[in-house]
Amino acid sequence: MPGEEFNKIVNCDLEPVAVVAQCLDNQWVPQELLGSMLEGGRSLRDAKVAGARLQAVRHEYLRAILNAQQVIVNRAFFLNNQAVYQDFQHGGASRDAFKELLRDAVIVPYLYRETTLVADQEFTVQSEGERAWREIVADAGTGSCLRLSWDEDENTRLTDLKLKDSFHDQLLSMARFRAESLMRDFNLDEEGARLLKARLRDVSRWAVDKESVVREEFYREFVVAEGTDPAEGTYDRSKPFAGELKQLADLKYNTSLSDAVGRYPLTPADSLDRTALQELDRALSRGTAVSADELVRMLQQQAFALVQNPLDVGLTGLDLDHVRQARGTDEWRLYKDSLLRLLREPELLSGTPEAFRDRSQDVYDRYVSLAERLGGIVGARRAGVADRWQPIIKMSIHTLGSVVSVVFGEEPCIEVVGQVADSVAATASKGVVRFAVVGRDQRRARKQLETSVDLMQVKFDRTRDEWDGLIRRMQEAGFPRRAAVHRPEEEATLNAPDENGGIG
Repeated sequence: MPGEEFNKIVNCDLEPVAVVAQCLDNQWVPQELLGSMLEGGRSLRDAKVAGARLQAVRHEYLRAILNAQQVIVNRAFFLNNQAVYQDFQHGGASRDAFKELLRDAVIVPYLYRETTLVADQEFTVQSEGERAWREIVADAGTGSCLRLSWDEDENTRLTDLKLKDSFHDQLLSMARFRAESLMRDFNLDEEGARLLKARLRDVSRWAVDKESVVREEFYREFVVAEGTDPAEGTYDRSKPFAGELKQLADLKYNTSLSDAVGRYPLTPADSLDRTALQELDRALSRGTAVSADELVRMLQQQAFALVQNPLDVGLTGLDLDHVRQARGTDEWRLYKDSLLRLLREPELLSGTPEAFRDRSQDVYDRYVSLAERLGGIVGARRAGVADRWQPIIKMSIHTLGSVVSVVFGEEPCIEVVGQVADSVAATASKGVVRFAVVGRDQRRARKQLETSVDLMQVKFDRTRDEWDGLIRRMQEAGFPRRAAVHRPEEEATLNAPDENGGIG
């Protein structure tokens, strides 16, 4: 049977920077497109929606394969997601590239309860995708496939605990969501946040009467039009906050697997950030939390005079074979090594700020070099199109209700979004520190390269006082405060896995 020679692996066999890409979820829709679907009553089957969504998924998918060591892909997506199976549906360079990436375990199929890569399935598939998948598995001959456990009883237990129960628990917790964070995450005023919070309480009351809940059930109750199949994506604007509830449910649904295997969920650009889940007690799986004082000292060491000349990086016409070629270059290997160094020993970065300065600068330099090399591979001049990309380093500190971003551009500055939630204002809490190399013009985030990763935690003993002090000290250190132009959801992000979410 095809696929029998594939290595059967578990989470500890994965590379350090392995990701689960949310963009491959058949329900993922960029926020801007979701808004227009709700406004116009269009479904996922609408031709214009399908075309725009396919383009967005492809860009995020290829960016994931470029940025990460491995990409974990649910087996179902090889059979029913055109953005994936189009690469191996027909012969040619893209099929050869996919076969090589599958064989080298860069692309890692995840099996939910199945035991083989070509097992019969209970979910809906596209016939052309199913046929092409069987053929490519046979042609590849070898590779790796992932399950939570290869022991049947253990896999059932872990699947229920880490995936099904995790989603249900999130619905139950929505009644406790804080209005301040809802205002920030969904750009609501106080009244809007109050009404959304009331709707979240409705969700929790509904979920408490359920032994377990699958996403399709939730969709039928709160998101899609009555009598429609959730797979069709006919989102009902008459259901209160259908779009907001959908985004929260999708975010949890797509972070559960990455948490279960202790790796990174990759949230796409123009999507809700993981901090919207308001996981108050979530701890990153690496290192200890640094203090606000240590964080300020670390950021002060960051070089202000980055080489930031705009790059002509032609990405129009980017395909899988271009990414495969780029991964084989010295530039990609140097980028990968620099990212691993940055992620290693986060407590060292705060204790020796010059180490953060050097390592973050190295990631920036290596990623820019990789982008230039990729542009050359794609062949911008031959295509007659050059995408103007001006990369910058951005550090963001996220706490419940607010985000402070330190933008290291030609004139470094800080941007502040939201306010610290009252629920943690006078108490201790932890924030997440995120490192990113992004394009200066975030309005074009979905069309450009970028890499972003949750780096470490920062601890606050009295959150609001220390948060305000952090902002004040950054201004005193020479970072003027400016109106926010970069919103967190505009960036594709490697969110650190939950240390409590891994298999144990």
